[in-house]
Amino acid sequence: MTFDLPYGFNFLHLNELTLLIPLAFLVFLGLWRKINRRHLFVHSLVIFLLILALAAPYSVEISSPETSQSRITIISDESVSMDLLEKGVSGELADDLNTRVPVMVTTISGIHTSLGDAIVQQASPDNYVLVVSDGQSNSGMPVEEALSYCYKNNFPVSALIPKTVKEDLSVEIEGENEAVIDNKAFFKVNIRKSVEDKMSYRVRVTVDHQKVMEREITQTERIESMEFNHTFETLGPHTVKATLHPASISVKNLDYFENNNQYMKSIYVTPKPEVLLVTDEPDSPLAGMMKEIYDVRVSGSFGSLNRTDAVIIDNQAASTISDVETRTLRDYIINGGGMVVVGGSSSFDLPADDTYQGTRFEELLPVSSEPSSWRGGRNVVLMLDVSPSTLQSNGAGRKILDDILSNAIVLLESDLLKDARVDVITFGSTGQDITDGFIDMSKESNKLWLDAEIRKITPSTGDSTSLERGLMTARTLLNGQNKSTEAEIIIVSDGGIGNRAERDLRFERAIQCAENLHEGSGINIHFVHIHTPSVDDLKVTPKGQYYAELFMNKIGLSENYNRIEPGERIKVSFSEDPEESENREDEYSSGSIVVYDPKHFITRNISDVQHDILGYNEVTPRPEANRLVITRLGKPIITVWRLGLGRVAAITTDNGKGHGVPWAASMYSGNDSLIITRTLNWAVADIEMSEGVQLDVPDLKMGQPGRILITTGKKGTPELYFDKKPMEITSIGNNMYESYVTADTFGLHKISETPVEVNLTEELMSENTGVKNVSWRPAAVNCPDEYMYTGENVLFRTAILENGGKVYTKGDVNSKIIEDALTSTKKKILTRVFYTKYFLVLAFLIYLFYTLHHTYNTRMK
Repeated sequence: MTFDLPYGFNFLHLNELTLLIPLAFLVFLGLWRKINRRHLFVHSLVIFLLILALAAPYSVEISSPETSQSRITIISDESVSMDLLEKGVSGELADDLNTRVPVMVTTISGIHTSLGDAIVQQASPDNYVLVVSDGQSNSGMPVEEALSYCYKNNFPVSALIPKTVKEDLSVEIEGENEAVIDNKAFFKVNIRKSVEDKMSYRVRVTVDHQKVMEREITQTERIESMEFNHTFETLGPHTVKATLHPASISVKNLDYFENNNQYMKSIYVTPKPEVLLVTDEPDSPLAGMMKEIYDVRVSGSFGSLNRTDAVIIDNQAASTISDVETRTLRDYIINGGGMVVVGGSSSFDLPADDTYQGTRFEELLPVSSEPSSWRGGRNVVLMLDVSPSTLQSNGAGRKILDDILSNAIVLLESDLLKDARVDVITFGSTGQDITDGFIDMSKESNKLWLDAEIRKITPSTGDSTSLERGLMTARTLLNGQNKSTEAEIIIVSDGGIGNRAERDLRFERAIQCAENLHEGSGINIHFVHIHTPSVDDLKVTPKGQYYAELFMNKIGLSENYNRIEPGERIKVSFSEDPEESENREDEYSSGSIVVYDPKHFITRNISDVQHDILGYNEVTPRPEANRLVITRLGKPIITVWRLGLGRVAAITTDNGKGHGVPWAASMYSGNDSLIITRTLNWAVADIEMSEGVQLDVPDLKMGQPGRILITTGKKGTPELYFDKKPMEITSIGNNMYESYVTADTFGLHKISETPVEVNLTEELMSENTGVKNVSWRPAAVNCPDEYMYTGENVLFRTAILENGGKVYTKGDVNSKIIEDALTSTKKKILTRVFYTKYFLVLAFLIYLFYTLHHTYNTRMK
């Protein structure tokens, strides 16, 4: 058992310290009996020191013992994409470094780059890994995940990125692989360059071998994008193709690779879905939009749902939906149907005497018809200090890290964050994202997962706390989110954020970074300082002020500084001053709305909703629903979930017409209508190849396995063929399957229920279009990712730096690389230094000198 005292001083045996109680009793007894005070003091001091020696006093030290020179392993990326970069860099490095330290070179080659796998395989505490690469990785473990693993285990990894010396262009088409006949399908063409030099070229886009767009482009930036749309007028398979012209020219000094100058996308055009619209307003903007897209059957009540792909229930009171109809709807949805419920004055929470609340119909919905009690829409980055100082005692029998992690768990379980989107990062010498993006805390499953992940956190083995690195990681995470959403950063730390040396400016840089976040981006910052008995020059300034408190004062957020004692729990509030609160209430009443989840199909690539709404129904999302669009204060507008094989969406504003003043007229016209259109399309059941089978076919890459998702309403594993070869199909859920297919040739391939001829040419596509219920699906195969993403991957530098590594130039060989390698591979070890013998020696000397002094005064004189 251990017993902790201030300043990192500990005792191994607690029971022996109980002997101090009788010692204290004897001292008081001696004072009462008026024994010679000098004699009493000396003997009591000797006994006190002997008791402390019996308790085995010790302290914990972090040391880096001297070791022999460690080796450097150079991971030499010699894959195809590296043809564009300066050659021979790895060999030159090895020759220069070999004279001073052992060097091993391992290579990656071929048309697939598994850079993350190579890093993990070579990383170890004694091995300094130097990656010579463009940072492009397209198979195996993601590079970010590999670097995160190495950082957590103190495996040093750095990089040297050779200069890109050859120009190359690649083209790719983004868009859905399914389209509805006579409806606009939207696509984006991305042209990537390997370097940032000016280059001119021509891009041509064709649909079924017919030109639909051609442009002359002069490009300087690394990526150029252009959007276009096309309306398909015939059913079945089609192709969209983008070509950089001329695609087959001699590429010397102009465009290095030829095979990435064209991209083909296969499109399967389906009939207009048959949709039932249950409404009392058949002339509403919602009804008009639907009639343009679908084969709509308008009714004032529920009829037969046979051959219906989705049901849209527009502003219908609870009293109009019977229990029999609800059971029919449930069976319909569970078996793959779709339903969208649209709000208004007669749905969800209205009218007050006839709401959905507590009805069987409400059980089908992703929301409950009661006011939402949260003011959500908040992104929170929780920064946890895991520097080596958190291993010290908190003075209450535990370590500081225990207080940091337990406070983090308590915070995540509080009502404060129950509806926020949270990302947890740890920071020591670097900042590390442990959640891999923001997660929705309204879902209980996410809470349980994050609780388990936080409990696994271990301290870093770097030499200091770099708050600046953690704030940089938080800034990167928040920059990728909707800018109109409230953002908070909560720092939980022992406060050891000061400078380590006279020329160390990391504290000042942290202040600058925090000021930019708060003043430039409007991000609120909180600091929870866990006060510890151990005080050093990293926690307290020479003037006696806590660095953590000074940090918050400098950025003008002293009110957000909270200092708590070990064992206490976190106290953070997101309260606003009255003026800000009033402004937000005004903004809230105006109906300003934002995209809450930008990764969902419905909201993907939609960064902003331009117009406001004037009203909405009050609802609360269910725990496992996805909240997609909200007001700025978190009121749900579009919420979805899966029910069985089907999909259900709740649009909690009206149909654009309403009674009197419409709530959401702007959302059914212009660019904002895309959200409504996508919601309806998402709910529509997938069109089947033939009875019972539905496919999700992505664009495939040559030599790379592509995942085909299969859903079927029939019992048993479906039988499908890819280019006449039987597909290996695996069950992944109730009536859901997957299969991985690989093709080695560019062009169109086939997935079918019966063996059919392979490699249909683009010229023959027109002969097969316009056929309803075609029993095969096209799959376009393009060049491998190795040719698609060329030149330096700019995110690679960021990943290296954020995970504690460095990025070198060729000139750093002698000046920095060897020095950093030897420093980084020194093992950091924790050792106990015991002081028992010092206490015994001190007690002996005190007793000896006192005895000699007493003998001299009483006998020698």
